[in-house]
Parts: sequence; structure tokens; C-alpha cells
Amino acid sequence: MERVLSIVLAIALVVVLAVKIGPHRPAAVAAAESRADQHYVMITAVTGGPYWIDSKLGLYDKAKELGVGAVFTGPPTVDANAQIESINRAVAQKVDGIIVCAVADAVAPAIDKAIEAGIPVVCADSDSPSSRRYSFIGTGNFNAGYRGGEELARILDGRGEVALMYIPGWDNLIQRVEGYKAALAKHPGITIVTVGNDKGSQTEAEKECRAILQAHPNLAGFGCVAAVGGQGAAVAVKQAGKTGRVKIVAMDRDEATLQFIQEGVIQSSIAQRTYMMTYLALQMLYDLRNGRIKFVGDWRQVGVNPLPPDVDTGTFVIDKTNVDPFRRNK
Repeated sequence: MERVLSIVLAIALVVVLAVKIGPHRPAAVAAAESRADQHYVMITAVTGGPYWIDSKLGLYDKAKELGVGAVFTGPPTVDANAQIESINRAVAQKVDGIIVCAVADAVAPAIDKAIEAGIPVVCADSDSPSSRRYSFIGTGNFNAGYRGGEELARILDGRGEVALMYIPGWDNLIQRVEGYKAALAKHPGITIVTVGNDKGSQTEAEKECRAILQAHPNLAGFGCVAAVGGQGAAVAVKQAGKTGRVKIVAMDRDEATLQFIQEGVIQSSIAQRTYMMTYLALQMLYDLRNGRIKFVGDWRQVGVNPLPPDVDTGTFVIDKTNVDPFRRNK
């Protein structure tokens, strides 16, 4: 009996060793494979400004996790032609995947050219809806504006004159304004007296907001769909001596906006998950490039996009109750 037991234990040991170190363990082989030769690029709308700090962190953190190379690049100012050149350059370099924050849908042909060359493309933060990009991952802009409108209505107790601030011609900001309007329409005591143009500049936003305060002395609040609008409104309200009387709902979480929240000049800001946009976008590209998506044998053959066409990373509210953890320069 003891001899039989010894034989059984010996066989069991052999089986365990075969499973652990044998040739038929693809998961172990895949884990051991190096991807250091793979290179991905994020082509943003504009490389400067504090808004992009979290986007870079998300990209580089995911690249480190995956063991691949990643570069954050793009034109220094908003320039569709320069962004197209950056995409074409990445195609010529035969990178393994491209993330694009599209400044306009005019970049669609360049995105399609990349895909035709066998390079997967995912849009992040700003979309190119007419392109053949595999997915867009970013803020649902109407929903972001709607949340801002709800927040402004709450702060104003559903009453008062308000002004909205945006940049004409930017599709994502237009959608946010529409969201604001839809949310505020639920409150008959609130009137939108004007929609101002901050021209993408804090200085211009200050000028516009000062003019709005002068033209509408009973103004109760500003709803801003871009960071510079909130900062410009804060400076104008502070200079007019109306801090706390004219409420401000800003956008995003750069240091200037957070400082104004702590001072009580801005009541709250609708913040985006910019870190998660690039973090998840790079994972998507990596999975496509390395055949890790198995929902069908060959998704190219059947002509089905394996990625979700749109991923809304959502928004959250920052106010005095939770602003401190988001400060970088405390």
C-alpha cells in the first residue's frame, strides 16, 4: 500500500511540475515577452498649459506598467494643420498606436491614413467623429455642461440672471453650453442673459466678464465651460467687489481655479478625468496591437470594431469641501 501511495505522489508531482514549467503555458510565455520595442504616441491639441499635466501622467504611468515606449507631443498652439503633420510623421515612423486629441474634425483624413497603414488610433479628450478611429474616450460634453447647469442652479437656489462663457466654434464647448441650457431650463426662476466669448484667453475672459457685469448689474452667476472662462470671471468678480454675491461655476482643476475655490471666489468647478483618458486609451491601443481582445476569432475579418465607440469618463465637482487634496502647490 505504501508503495502504491508513493507512486501516486510521484505522478502528482510530475503533473504539477509539467503545469508550472511545461511548454503548454501560453500565459507565462506572454508575460515573459518583452514589449520594449513598441512605441506609442499621444498627439495633443496643444502641448502647453497646466490642463495637460494629468494627461501626461496617465500616458506615462500606463506605458511604464505595460513596458512600452510612449511620447506626448503635438503643436505648441491650437493648429489643425500642425496636428495633421504630427499624425503623418507618426505614420512615417511606423509607431504601434496613436492617441489623438483632435483639434477639429479636419484631422479625420490623417487619422484614416494611419488606420489604413495598420496603425490603430484612439481619440482622447476631443473627438474626430467622422474618422475611422476605433474609439473616443473622454468627457461627455453635453453631460458635463448639464452637470454644471445643475450645480449653478443649486448654488443660486433656482433664481437669478446668469451668463455663460465659452469659445465659439469649438464643438465640445458648444455641447457643454447646450447642456447648461438644458439644465437651467428646468428652473423658470433662472434667466440666461448672455453667452460670452472668452476667446480661449484669461485676459480676454476678464474683459468680457467685466463688460457683462457692467451691462447686467443684477447678474447672479457665471457658468463657464472652459478653464480660462472661470478664471477670467473670478478676476472680474473679485475686482468688482462682488465676491460671494456673483456665484461662479468653473471648469477643470488647474491651480488657479483651485486657488479661487479656496478663496471663495469660485464656488465650484466641474472637473474632468483627464488622467484616465490617456491611461485607458493606451491600454486600448496596446490590446489591439497585441491581439489581446478575444471576443471573436478575427475581428478584422468579420468587420467588427472590438472597442466601444465612445467611452464617457464623466465629471466630478470640486468645491471648498474637497479642494485641498487636488492642490499641487499647497
